[in-house]
Amino acid sequence: MEKAKVLYDFDGEEGNGELTVREGDVVTVIRQNVGDGWWEAETSTGQKGLVPEAWMEIMRGPPAIPSGPPSAPPPTQTYEDDDWDDDDDDDDDWDDSEKSSVHQVKLRQKSSKPSQNGESGINGAGNFGLHSANRDRKGSEPTGKGTVKLGFANRFSVFAKAGGEDYLLGSQEGKSKSVSGTILYTIVDSEDGPVWGSPREPFHVDIKNPKKETKLKGIKSFICYQVTPSNTGIQVSRRYKHFDWLYARLCSKFVTIVVPPLPDKQVTGRYEDSFIEKRMDQLSRWLERMTAHPVVSQCDVFLHFLTCTDGKEWKKGKRDAEKDDFLGAAFFQVLGVPQTVLDITVVERQHENFHKFVKSMEASMGQITHVIHEHGKRHIGPFKREYQKMGRAFKEVATSFELDTRPRINDIDAPTEGSQQLTDAIKFTGKTYDEIGDLFAAQPRNDNYILEDFLREYTGMLSCFPDMISFHKHTISTVKECQKQREEQKMEFDEAEQIKTRADVVSYGMMAEINHFQRQRVYDYKEIMKLYLGEQIKFYEAITEKLRAAMTQYDNVNV
Repeated sequence: MEKAKVLYDFDGEEGNGELTVREGDVVTVIRQNVGDGWWEAETSTGQKGLVPEAWMEIMRGPPAIPSGPPSAPPPTQTYEDDDWDDDDDDDDDWDDSEKSSVHQVKLRQKSSKPSQNGESGINGAGNFGLHSANRDRKGSEPTGKGTVKLGFANRFSVFAKAGGEDYLLGSQEGKSKSVSGTILYTIVDSEDGPVWGSPREPFHVDIKNPKKETKLKGIKSFICYQVTPSNTGIQVSRRYKHFDWLYARLCSKFVTIVVPPLPDKQVTGRYEDSFIEKRMDQLSRWLERMTAHPVVSQCDVFLHFLTCTDGKEWKKGKRDAEKDDFLGAAFFQVLGVPQTVLDITVVERQHENFHKFVKSMEASMGQITHVIHEHGKRHIGPFKREYQKMGRAFKEVATSFELDTRPRINDIDAPTEGSQQLTDAIKFTGKTYDEIGDLFAAQPRNDNYILEDFLREYTGMLSCFPDMISFHKHTISTVKECQKQREEQKMEFDEAEQIKTRADVVSYGMMAEINHFQRQRVYDYKEIMKLYLGEQIKFYEAITEKLRAAMTQYDNVNV
């Protein structure tokens, strides 16, 4: 049996008979004819299961240059979007008889799984309900000098689906209805490296006045938010599914720009005031993030979303956005970059450095988000209970002190003045600890929850980078392969240089987005940490004041 090297991490689902493997692992290939793009393999520890063929490299001859993790094998059934929006509203005047594209965008981030089709275990008969695997390698041999070897990328990879190979090889040029060569966006060199060109006048967006509305005589209901950009003052009414559509359009258009995911849809409780306020805050922060981006904030589809109030114009703008000639890798055709030629070795090193940064930041975000979440739970649970338990204990002490009836000649059963003053002071102390417990329970709303939401927002932003990194890695690998073919005289010099020039545009786009993200990260974390620590200081100062007030009660006790 043949050995295969794992090119990329793959998290398998045990319930589907899949293996979890990591980049660099060596597995034994048991069977290659399992199904459409799936192999059966065994790890060094004896675990058996399914692995995606595209993740594997048979260990014979010189290893191929990996070019980023491709998508897993395709699903065997057609995906239908029956739940396009949070209120299951078909809304024909919105959809124009078309399915939403948001799930098509999300599908690129998900691995399709083979169905068991009634078979038990991975060694059962049949092919797990999948079509027969097609292992033909198109373009595996060069066609001769001056002709680029086709098929650099797996056809299911983000790079291929976004048109990266077509762009690099120049096959997109001339296909667009729009005038090719028009520069719509720019990148300039700065002291901090390549950055996106300055946008139009900066602006911000307000979201207010959420209102429950209905259609079809009350059968369908939904929440509308009033969205107002500061630069126009035009108020537009938008539903969640409008945001969902915008998100899908932005993801389709920009392959090397971070478009954070929207807040999750809600099945139950979506008309409760607390949920509506939370959702409005999340959508507001998402819009502000997009508004702060120099490219997104000036693209037509975003401005159409923010300003269009006419129904007919909305439909026209929607169709135009969905037929945009410069989606995916075609976006780089309208991107102007500095003339400086990039060193592919330097670009590759910087690419790997950022990849390590993303992995490290993802791990730290997961850890701190968990810690902050648990700390907030302790505030409203154990911390509150412990302080109130102390408060009850002090009150019980005061109750026992109230039984102080010292013997007197005049038969008056009453504590002395000093004893009563002490009892009152201890009662006050018990009440103080009760109040401190309430302060602990209320505090997460002022700092922990805000910080946790912020951290989750950044976790969502980080989730955009794997596809971006994969796209750029494919680009680098394609350039290196072309250089190799040129050295072997299998490709003309001019053709290889044209591919390198286009690849530089992609690299400049990636570099500009990384620099934008890092600059924004420094600003955002500075502000959130100042806010968090400021609220912590006010919180503990409030506790200190209460404790100080309790302590002064004992100054009045006459001994």
